[in-house]
This record gives sequence, structure tokens and C-alpha cells, in this order.
Amino acid sequence: TDPHVDRESLTSAKGSRAAGTCEWITRNASYRAWLHGDGDGDTRLLWISGGPGKGKTMLSVFLTEELERYAAGTANAELVFFFCSQQDEKHNTAVAVLRALVHQIITKRPQLVKHALPFFETPEKTQQTLSSLEALWIIFSKLVQDAELGTMFCVLDGLDECEESGRATLVSKITTLLAPATSSPSAKTTFKLAIVSRDLPGLHGCARVKLDPDNNAEVSSDIERFITVRVDELSRTQGIDGFDDEFRASVQKALLERAEGTFLWVGFAVRELLQKQTCTEIWQALAELPSGLPAIYSRMLLRIPKKHREVSGAMLRWVTMAIRPLQLPELAVAVGIKCSDPRISLDRATRDAIKRCKPFLEIQNEEVQLVHQSARDYLLQNDLDKGGPFDLFRVRSEEAHLELALVCLDCVTNSSLKYKSLDLDEWSYSQESALLAYAVSHWPWHAKNSFLPDADVPCALRQFFETKHLVRHWWAFLLKRINKKDDYGNTGLHLATRQGNETVVRLLVDRGAD
Repeated sequence: TDPHVDRESLTSAKGSRAAGTCEWITRNASYRAWLHGDGDGDTRLLWISGGPGKGKTMLSVFLTEELERYAAGTANAELVFFFCSQQDEKHNTAVAVLRALVHQIITKRPQLVKHALPFFETPEKTQQTLSSLEALWIIFSKLVQDAELGTMFCVLDGLDECEESGRATLVSKITTLLAPATSSPSAKTTFKLAIVSRDLPGLHGCARVKLDPDNNAEVSSDIERFITVRVDELSRTQGIDGFDDEFRASVQKALLERAEGTFLWVGFAVRELLQKQTCTEIWQALAELPSGLPAIYSRMLLRIPKKHREVSGAMLRWVTMAIRPLQLPELAVAVGIKCSDPRISLDRATRDAIKRCKPFLEIQNEEVQLVHQSARDYLLQNDLDKGGPFDLFRVRSEEAHLELALVCLDCVTNSSLKYKSLDLDEWSYSQESALLAYAVSHWPWHAKNSFLPDADVPCALRQFFETKHLVRHWWAFLLKRINKKDDYGNTGLHLATRQGNETVVRLLVDRGAD
């Protein structure tokens, strides 16, 4: 994907950076040593770490913009960058990271394509390379050690959001490659990598900037600036009588005291205040707002009307556990949204259902996603407030996979695959279930990860496999698309390899997958 488009999408979703925020990093000693170092010693790898909601991604956006300006004024210097996202298959694997960085480096330094060409000599080798972490790493390591690279800055945001096994391998390879012992003072190449993430095993030995607690003062100052901008927006857009300088200062102080050092909490709080019409309502809302992200997430769930909680809980489970972001029609089928009134379209009903889950859920490019990684962490935590309404919202991983597997199996079993093979490139949603494309491809993964001693899955599987025509058409469908890519550039072989399913990998290769 285009990193500049990804950055613009993040800015659109999160809002523009408040003036003056993030600039402290340019004065930080560790950052300056990394920026101005000659590539010797421990100046090639910098880790900027912080907890949930500390503004890491916005800091990464700032760094990429700042480094673009710096590189433009520096001889033979360039910048590459990548934003990871747990919710998006194009951004949540080590393979995706390396593919993006290799592509960007070669685009910036076309003469280095010589290191990649041997891996792309045939369509078969191309497919193998694009899905192989090891092959991509060989290319990447050759690129960043080539004397013709010059100075290449790299910002890698949210590495903690990548799947664990590939991430651990990538971190190990990166730290080995950029370790001081491997530095060559005489080399004309300088590759400098800044990783911005939550706490990650394997990075503790490198130069580090801790957003918390080492830089609490700087982060707090940024949050104060952010609050000032948002409260000014509140005052300006609402036109509330009595919202004078004294009241504004009181609101800002209350927000700062409650934020617990997180930008995300402030964003949620101001979103709620923007719905108020008087100073009295604003102050009452402030008094009722709980401190910290977990408490405000709990408050959001409790505010969902009781009659909508069952559907809302199902939506949260699907968006949390789905292997890729779901489109609106897919989610509507998955959770059983229906319209009895012809004046309300299914699309409208689905958007309204998502709106009831805001700000947990948001729509980006017609796909439904969680607002933040911390929202997923909250829903998956074992100690989510027990009892009462929270039981409808708690996402128990194995049970959720079971639910998704059963819905997907039911979708496949009741499709036209009972009678004929299908081509997803030709059908329309009006002819088949909108969820069928997802269900056909991903029910085995959800079934595999349910791991529950429950009779439902064996029963559903028995029904599926006892319907011989259905099984035959399902296999025909898969084999017909064996080398086709989904919207994220993945083939079935890519997905099976990523999931560590050796049996399926062997089967796909035997059937001609490359």
C-alpha cells in the first residue's frame, strides 16, 4: 500500500495534530543521537515506546513529516515508513512490513533492484518470495547494507500490532542486523530505523525513548496543548452562552486531571461534551466522566440501550475476531440485521446499529473497524466487569471463534454451493449472501481456533461434509481460485502459511498453488 495514503487516512481518522505537540521529540538527546549519528555504535536503531493512548501513532505521523523535510535538505538521504494495524491484513504481519519497506527502498533507489531480481525470475518464485519472510528478509538486508543506499531513515509504527510469531522473528533479525557489533564505520551506507510501539520483547537492549514514565512531562504538555485546541473547538462550534475564559479554563483543568496521560481519553471525553448545549450540561457531564480508558470503555457499553445490546455485542465480537475488516453488507448478514420497514434500507439499518456502538466502532472506507487497539484489548480482557450487561459484550476468544465458525458454516451450507460451483468474481450480493466470500474462505480458521469441547462444531461439520455435492463444489470453488488474491493481496497459500497450517499448505501446493 502507499504509505502516504495510509498516513493521510490515519490523520483523517484521528484528526490533525494539535499545533506544538510532538515537537519535543526533536530536542530529545536519544533521538538527536539517532538522527545525527554516523551509523556507528548504537545509533542505527531507536525504540520509542509508550502505553495505550499515549499518542504514539500521531508522534509517528509527525516523525515521518519531520524526517521528510530533513531528508529533502540532506544530501543522498531518503525516508521510508510503514504503519502497522492489527485490524488490517495488509498491515499486521512481518511479511507485510518487509514487502512494503523493500518496495519503498527500491522505489527510492532503483539501482538496488539487482538484489531483488533473482527472487522474481518466474511467477512461481515471485509468489514464493512475496509470501516468505525469509526471502524478503534476505532482499531487505542486502538493500540496507549496499553502499549505494546512502542515508535511509525508516519509521515503523505499531510493530506490536503485528502477529506474534512473525513479529518476534523480525525483531530478532532487526536487532542482529543493526547491532553495534555489525556497524561498519567505513561503510557509505547508513540505515536508521525508529520503531514506535508498546513494550516489545527483544528491543530492551537498544537506544530507547520512553513516553512513560521518562517523558511524562513532555507527554503531559502535549496533552495540555491538545486539550486547549479541543476545548477551543468546543467553545467555537457550540456557541454556548456563558462559555467564557474562566469556564474554559475550568473545563481544561478538569480534562487534564482526568486524562491520566492519554490522548485517547481526551478525545472520547470531548466527543461527549460536543453533544451538550449548556455550560451546566457540560459541567455535569465532566463530573460523571470516569478517569482512565477501561472505565470510559465500560461507560460506553452501559450506554447502549438494552434492546440493542445483543446485536451490539455480536457486532463487537465479529469486528474483534474477524480475520480481516468486514464490509457493511457482510457485517449485516453476520449479526442478522434485518429490515421490516421498507422505508429503512439494510445499509441504513446497519449504519444505525454501528452508530449505537460508537465510538467503539467506526466506518473507514466502507469497512467496520475498532476505534483503537486498546478497545480490542479491553473487550478481550479476562477480568472485564463480570455479570449484568457486560456478559453480552465480553469477547471470549475461543467462544467467539466458535460463533463465527458456526455462522460461516451455516452460510456456506445454505448457499448455492449445494447445487453448483460458484465464481465470486461473477456473482452479485443479490444472488448470494454478502457473507459468503468471507465464510467460504475463513470458516476453517475460526473452527480451528475455537478449541472447545462443544458438540455444535462437530455437528455442523458433519452436516457440511455429509452433503457431498456441497463439499465437492466448495473444493471446486477453492481450487478454481487457488492462486487468486483477495483484496489484501493474499492467496490461500499465503493465509495457510501465515496461520501455520502445514496440512493445508501441503494440500494447496499439491493442487498447484504457487
